[in-house]
Amino acid sequence: MASQFGISPGPLAGTLGIGFSAIFVGANLAITYITVPVLLLPSRSSPLPPPANAANEESPTSTHSKKPASKPSHLAQQWAAMYSLGSKGGPVAAILASGCYIYTARTLVYAASVQRRLLYTAAALSVAIVPFTFGVMKRTNDELHRRAHAADQGEHADAKVDAKKDSVESYATPELMRWWSMLNILRATLHVGAIGCAMRAMNL
Repeated sequence: MASQFGISPGPLAGTLGIGFSAIFVGANLAITYITVPVLLLPSRSSPLPPPANAANEESPTSTHSKKPASKPSHLAQQWAAMYSLGSKGGPVAAILASGCYIYTARTLVYAASVQRRLLYTAAALSVAIVPFTFGVMKRTNDELHRRAHAADQGEHADAKVDAKKDSVESYATPELMRWWSMLNILRATLHVGAIGCAMRAMNL
């Protein structure tokens, strides 16, 4: 690939693009596999023995054993705070990655059409998180924001009683956060694809 670029700064820009995409992927993986599970941790069991007629809450089949320690309203507030932080850094990393890929493609000689297409594909995948967020994830995001806003007003907000079955509005907040985490992983795979395209282009 070096012969295609000559002495231009293209390879450096491409490497930076891969780095920005890796930051985006790493941050999303950390949120899904570290932050959300921590927020959903159940409360610790009491060191005292339970009464003889008490339900076995330590049983793996017990619903109480899997119930988060935080109330649904507080979970929604925590999610909203996490989302606010991520919404500031994530799009910046995506735009910078896309810009680096485009710049790298423009430094290629005219004959390097395959590399150029790969880099433009990487750039498109990088910014594809925007339509994914405001399309695929919009309903889930809106519902979690609604619950967080209600909690800020001192109201209890969880699943809607009159919600259609299996809709995002019908999910309890912990389940809705788990569903959001799955969508978040799918969003991160867009940048995994961008990294793959860019690395392939850089090694041709």
